Amino acid sequence: MSRKAKVLDRTRLAELPLPEHGGEASKADKGKLLIVAGSASLPGAAILAARAALRVGCGTVRVASPRCVAVAIGVAVPELMVLALPETDAGTAAEDALKVLEEQYERCQAAVIGPGLGSHEETDRLAARFVAESPLPTVVDASALLAWGRAGHPGGPAARVLTPHAGEMAELAGLGPDEIEADREGLATRLARQWRSTLILKGPRTLIAGRELYANTAGTPGLGTAGSGDALAGVIGGLLARGAGPTAAAAWGVHLHALAGEAAAASRGDEGMMASDVVEALPDALRSLRGGRG
Repeated sequence: MSRKAKVLDRTRLAELPLPEHGGEASKADKGKLLIVAGSASLPGAAILAARAALRVGCGTVRVASPRCVAVAIGVAVPELMVLALPETDAGTAAEDALKVLEEQYERCQAAVIGPGLGSHEETDRLAARFVAESPLPTVVDASALLAWGRAGHPGGPAARVLTPHAGEMAELAGLGPDEIEADREGLATRLARQWRSTLILKGPRTLIAGRELYANTAGTPGLGTAGSGDALAGVIGGLLARGAGPTAAAAWGVHLHALAGEAAAASRGDEGMMASDVVEALPDALRSLRGGRG
């Protein structure tokens, strides 16, 4: 029998408090995040993830992207530190980029890998190795998630937050869509335990399976837009870097993203809102959830 999910709201999130940073905290005190993201065809995903992390209070964000897009990403978001990675002919990160990433392990507290990373034989190997070897608590998203699955779901030394939607979950679990929908709560709970990860099963009623099972019922249909998942990955990564545990970062991140989506829809409408609007609404959503504190 599956556990009954606890519905997320302000009261429930108070049971999972975020780390507090005093008024004299420096950017280093507020966390340092490494984001491995972007490719020649999808540079915007890295930008959305990075801006989302900054908007939830992460002190420093380093974006590692293929050489062909790294400078453009840095120009788009001047608050970032940018790392130019060796690349494949397809404009995706090459496997030997792992050497560059390893140099960042001691400089960061958390990582995100996957938004806009693209799929290529070398890039997939890079993603799977990073997830299996990195000592940083890591949000595993998009193509990196599938690369990790195809590599056999290898374990690793650090906490992981996995972010599949139903289609990705079907591939990861080797199940059909109907089987996923038949028992979402039971499946999320079982696979989170099996993969020793915090698992976010995205959907109209997103589930977070970790130390407890939570459900998010907030949100709006407008969140089903390009880049929304990239922003969510950045939010969760930013909270991890600030010192939140994986379950807290996942629960807060999902609910914050949903409330920011509601605010964006109220301003722009479900049909006209973009992921960038969600990112810009994050600070107010965070302040509201924390009772007026930033």
